[in-house]
Amino acid sequence: MSNFRWIASILLMLFLWGCNDPLVRPYRLDWNPSISPRTVQVRDYTLFYTVKGEGEPLILIHGYGAGMWVWEKQIDVLSRFYRVYALDLIGHGFSDRPEIDYTPDAYVQCLKGFMDEIGIEQATLIGSSMGGEIAWVMAVVFPERVKRLILINSAPPDVLRQVKNKSFRALLVIKDIPLLPRLILACRAKRAIKWVLQECVADRKTIPPEVVDRQYHLSKIKGTTWALYSTFKNAGKASDYKVDLSRIDRPTLLLWGERDLIFPPSVGEYFHRMIKKSTLIVVEDSGHIPMWETPDTVNPVLFSFLKEN
Repeated sequence: MSNFRWIASILLMLFLWGCNDPLVRPYRLDWNPSISPRTVQVRDYTLFYTVKGEGEPLILIHGYGAGMWVWEKQIDVLSRFYRVYALDLIGHGFSDRPEIDYTPDAYVQCLKGFMDEIGIEQATLIGSSMGGEIAWVMAVVFPERVKRLILINSAPPDVLRQVKNKSFRALLVIKDIPLLPRLILACRAKRAIKWVLQECVADRKTIPPEVVDRQYHLSKIKGTTWALYSTFKNAGKASDYKVDLSRIDRPTLLLWGERDLIFPPSVGEYFHRMIKKSTLIVVEDSGHIPMWETPDTVNPVLFSFLKEN
């Protein structure tokens, strides 16, 4: 075992050498040049975010390994009636990547710190996948800061047992082998990034080359491998909040892609049973990120829920 660790350490250092791109924050976003990106200091790190529109605040929270770009088809539409914030979570996008333990609590504290610094007392949280988990945990820990919840294919408390896609299940098989999961994350080529993105949609052809390039660039920024590895390693800690899920009393919309390969609709049905004031809507012909894949279906549902509640 000691020989294996030594060899794995050498390989890891070699691969991490190729994941050393500096973090350079853009002055404009290729997917929406009309938005002026901003930064805010939360504790000892910098978060990258955008804001557009006026009115009641909505906060858009992306999922594991992604960035605010997954909301590119909602920001302009929602900002016609609301003040829309989209942020890159700590360890993701163009936000800082400190070498911390990326636990569910760390992400929730990141979101709360963001709201504190921006001056948002209460907001509707719209979270996708891991972002949904951060949103519902926020509603458990700091209920006074949450007005409504919109959970889109959200990660459940027992995420490691419920996740179904091949790439994540492969990591689970090797999760107890020292350094190997981190090595796998570090050496992902562009083809692997494309495969992961294709797992997130019902129609693989909907992932264009520019989206693959965008996500691949983010994956090569220094510190990304640690953030993803630590998040994966600590994912099971979300189960600490499982018993509190039924305490959520905020109006909640559960949006689920019918053909989600990561968290199937049965996970959405579980949330619907646990959260009393919830509505579950299954989106046909859509996968794990229905707001990106089928925005013409999802956006009217978002507006309807926001208006009714």
